[in-house]
Amino acid sequence: MEHLKKATTSILTSGQTFARDHPTALAVGGTGLALATAPLTGPALLGAVGFSATGPVAASLAAAWQSSIGVVQAGSLFSMLQGAAMGGTAAGAFTTASNLGVGMVGSAAVGARWNGRKRMLRTDAEGSEEAGDGVHCQADEDDDDDSLEEEFAKLLRIDMS
Repeated sequence: MEHLKKATTSILTSGQTFARDHPTALAVGGTGLALATAPLTGPALLGAVGFSATGPVAASLAAAWQSSIGVVQAGSLFSMLQGAAMGGTAAGAFTTASNLGVGMVGSAAVGARWNGRKRMLRTDAEGSEEAGDGVHCQADEDDDDDSLEEEFAKLLRIDMS
């Protein structure tokens, strides 16, 4: 039980450190993750509020909304949501959102990694200047370029199909 407590504390501490050091990457990655799960969560959310494959479910939020607007106009938000629940063309928006989300998560990961490397370079450069050695910083910059090229090469090899 003590091992589980230490592991949980370690994970929470790591998460807090990441959130503090990379707030933008966390926001972009979190939004991306939400979008990436759209094909699963979208239909579930539509069903939860009362949109179904056969129309609004009686006594649901969707039914109340429909009764409050009267005649549903083509192209309105209500008609798009109902069309998505019925598997119409609007359902493709879930796939598009998912693809955008995967791209955002990847971009956030690369950005956080790149930002962390730049931060390490600045720290090393400051230490090198104090020691009077400018060569150390140049070597780190070369390593950073190689590492970044490797990361982009890995990203290009991902099969998104």
